[in-house]
Amino acid sequence: MPEHLALCPQCGLNVEETQPIKRRKNRPVRRLIDLEETIPIPLPQQEEEAPPSPTLWQRVRFVLVSLFIFLAMLLLSSALGIYAGYRQGEIERAARSATAAADHYARGLAYLDSGEYERAIAEFRYALQLNPDDPLAAQGLDEAMARLAARPTPTSQAREDITAELFARGEAAFQAQDWEPAIEALSQLRGFDPDYRRDEVEEMLCTSLYRYGMALLSEEGEDAPLEKGIFYLDQAQQICPLPQEALWEREMAHRYLTALGYWGVDWEQCIRRFEELYTLAPAYRDVYTRLYQAHVLYGDLWAEEGEMCPAAAEYARALELLQSDVLQQKRDQAAEVCAAATPTPIPPITGTLPTTNTYTIPDFRVGRLAYPAYNPQTGLYDIYILVAGGGGPVRIAAGADQPSWLWGSDRLIYRNLLAPGISLTQPGGQPVTLRADPGASSPTLSPDGSRYAYAAQDGYIYIARTDGTGEPEPVAPGWGPAWGPSGLLAWTGCDDEGCGIFIDNPDDDQPPRRLTSDRNDIGLHWHPNGEMLAYMSDHAGDWDLYLLHISGGVQVLVDTPDIDALPAWAPDGSALIFVGYRDDQWVIYLADPNGANARPIISLGDTMPGWTNQRISWAP
Repeated sequence: MPEHLALCPQCGLNVEETQPIKRRKNRPVRRLIDLEETIPIPLPQQEEEAPPSPTLWQRVRFVLVSLFIFLAMLLLSSALGIYAGYRQGEIERAARSATAAADHYARGLAYLDSGEYERAIAEFRYALQLNPDDPLAAQGLDEAMARLAARPTPTSQAREDITAELFARGEAAFQAQDWEPAIEALSQLRGFDPDYRRDEVEEMLCTSLYRYGMALLSEEGEDAPLEKGIFYLDQAQQICPLPQEALWEREMAHRYLTALGYWGVDWEQCIRRFEELYTLAPAYRDVYTRLYQAHVLYGDLWAEEGEMCPAAAEYARALELLQSDVLQQKRDQAAEVCAAATPTPIPPITGTLPTTNTYTIPDFRVGRLAYPAYNPQTGLYDIYILVAGGGGPVRIAAGADQPSWLWGSDRLIYRNLLAPGISLTQPGGQPVTLRADPGASSPTLSPDGSRYAYAAQDGYIYIARTDGTGEPEPVAPGWGPAWGPSGLLAWTGCDDEGCGIFIDNPDDDQPPRRLTSDRNDIGLHWHPNGEMLAYMSDHAGDWDLYLLHISGGVQVLVDTPDIDALPAWAPDGSALIFVGYRDDQWVIYLADPNGANARPIISLGDTMPGWTNQRISWAP
């Protein structure tokens, strides 16, 4: 055999020897060159035998095992896909069931209203079969069964006597404002004889249902019968149209119950629902506390699972609502673990911007609205903005009020209550301090944004530059300035000849002109054409809204027995917004430009300290 070949011990073939192998017997040892004596050369491992080649069965077994693993993974993937599809199907079926249950609940209400109690019972029962947790359907079923049990039958008395007795009983309870007995008697009468004095019966019944429903919704505490209140308002709506205030209260109660239904079950949905409700009505019941607690409890849940990044984010959102040293420590600890555990940690949520939501205010279709809302937990106002088509209201500044937009810009000037003075938001939302003066108020920007006017504590209106150069220049004695789109500056003040609304062009040498004669003509807001001002005053003993033409002439815009205040025109002049005080609640109303057809869009709660000094701003 040639010297460079070797016999393979496994296959028996001659192979070329390319690396050192175990030396065979009787082969002479060839002497290497002298370098071998001076340079150590590592020897191959001579004790290890090459592993035996796998047998046919071993190869088959490997293939079978691999095939089994592949099939198992395929089956698992299929099972997961089937489960995901099943789960999605369950969600869709649940949604369809809820929709169908709502339809049957509405039919049950209609039958209940028409006195067909057996059919109402059937509809409510079917609604409960579709959605066993529907409290309104359960309430309807109880009501229908109670009315059916109490329905009179003309046996010993004549039919006329029964109807007359029911009418007298219902009328007496109605006059005494004893709503529940009135509802019971009048509902029995409608079921027994729907045509008996129909108009009177329906008017009394609708009023009783409306008043009783509103009374139930106004009850405080965790046990407040909100479902029952909603149910009675729904019944009233079957008979007659309800006032906007009732529809608003019904909507708020429904949103509150919906959010509460997710408590401890789905924290993301719960927080989202409470956030929507909080932006609409921050002082409604315990929404503020519930939202705060939901963020904390959701953060705790993440922390228990070892997920510190989302835990830190939830704690940060809770701290935006209410500062707490204990919670701040929890947030810092969670953020520290998050930063150490991930190469790119989630940045902590800071500042005043809360999570936005997708809820859209109906009928609000143009521009951007900025308004103050009082926070009873902090004792200060916060500023919210509402953008047409951009979802629900969003808080942009805590501890701030008296907002005023720069026309056609995202710059907003306002009074800062945390760092007392005047602040201005820059593009991107970052605020800068224009003036550190606790006595400065009612800031308003010039049309080009280079200057701003404000009222000082010494009783004068001043003008200063937004870039901080120069000293403020006095204009005139007064308060509540408003800079118009044409460059005219308006304010309320007094001079030697009297008090009222003054206008002036600060860039000429002409003296100011007084247009009204009452020092309570305040809350000025320019029409986008620059020729008119809306304002509020108490001429008639209560606060109403007025329209002032700068060429002369005043007319009433909104006149109700309640408070109507803080008007603001839409940037295209197509609508009017104002704040009204109705049924112990402050509400923002949206109306036609002449003040008609006012409907509530945002609740501000039951407290609004110093409301005459506040302002709403609406701009493109």
